[in-house]
Amino acid sequence: MKELRIAIIGCGMISHRHMTVIQNLNKRGHNLKVVAAAEIDKEKLLAWGKQYGIAEENLYQDFREMLKRDDIDEVEVCVHNNLHTSVATAVMAAGFPCYSEKPMAASYADAKILYDAQKKYGQKLAIQISSIYNPQTRIAKKMIAEGKLGEIYHVRSVGHRRQGRPGYDMPFFSRDFIDPNVGVHGPLFDLGIYHIAQMLYVLGMPELESVYGFQSSRYWTHPAIDKITNRTAPVEDLGVGMARFKGDICMDIYEDWAIHMEDIGCTFIAGSLGGLKFTDVDQTGGPMAVPEGGQIMGGGDLQKPRLTYYGINEDNQLFTTQLDCALTDTYGLQESLIHPELDLYNDNQLQWYSYLRGILTDETRIDSPYIAMQTALLSEGVVLSNELGRSVTVDEIKKMAKSIAIRDQETPFGTIHYDFDEYKPE
Repeated sequence: MKELRIAIIGCGMISHRHMTVIQNLNKRGHNLKVVAAAEIDKEKLLAWGKQYGIAEENLYQDFREMLKRDDIDEVEVCVHNNLHTSVATAVMAAGFPCYSEKPMAASYADAKILYDAQKKYGQKLAIQISSIYNPQTRIAKKMIAEGKLGEIYHVRSVGHRRQGRPGYDMPFFSRDFIDPNVGVHGPLFDLGIYHIAQMLYVLGMPELESVYGFQSSRYWTHPAIDKITNRTAPVEDLGVGMARFKGDICMDIYEDWAIHMEDIGCTFIAGSLGGLKFTDVDQTGGPMAVPEGGQIMGGGDLQKPRLTYYGINEDNQLFTTQLDCALTDTYGLQESLIHPELDLYNDNQLQWYSYLRGILTDETRIDSPYIAMQTALLSEGVVLSNELGRSVTVDEIKKMAKSIAIRDQETPFGTIHYDFDEYKPE
């Protein structure tokens, strides 16, 4: 297999997850090589290079200098939310395919700009959405397509932490999460993409009609932590909404970083003939993102996605069936033996590398940029509805959406100016 040469922009926590996946895939013979990395924090950059054996001459504070190289096959963007559109468009403008972290952007307008940049620059793009690359999602999508649930009418998308505001309650995460200019939004954009995108994808990308939403930043804070974290303005810790889609489908959305409650419930899909409950939705990258003998980045246990199927049989008897969907358990291991080609659909990065190599095409890959953009559209609806105090139609969301992505970034070596298209409402 031909060597694929990779460059990484941003050497924070999520870049280590990318590197872990690359290392684990290489053990399976995928021939991936990280040849360069860029990070504005020089100390962090040098430590990162030392950890992964990247020579100092291949480390750059200014990623624009790195993009002048001619020995790079693709670039992975591991910066924060409101820099995704800025940096990823710059990568594609420089002539490189781009794999960018979630969320696609901090606004629908910027997600649309990034989506359109694929065609403008003639480059491939993928967005990290680990929840849609595993048997849980694939089985649910197949069951719905086969009519096992009947007519779908209600969906619930749920994400919950008892107390886990990254950069605030969880100081080992970057403070950029709670920076209103860099992180911009809280759990709805940060973790909501995993749950909302999964639901949209398994439902076959239903067409959004309207959204009613509410956001809050009123969970407990403390002046001492505010001072330590340089918290200057609140980033919401709760986002809820109700979305209506064509075909008389409604989805209620719940995402929090912190709330005084323990049991919020699970994501589920309800249809006329049956329902599916989604337990342990993957938002950490699956087994490929776990270092050998180590823990997933950010702590916690490896998630084991499961489905519970509820229905009624021909004798009008209710039944409940547990479906094992974990890649590390019997079902996942057997699936790899019987259908090894499905491994390409069980990991974000492996699918991306397979797409770059031509093993997968535009028709056979999962179109993560489109899914991420539609997720941003719904999330933007929650934000706008909260600001206006009323529901908003999809046409209003597209009309009122504004580009907020960073265009001028102050760095230790000067200002980086990002030049990307203005958002033009559809």
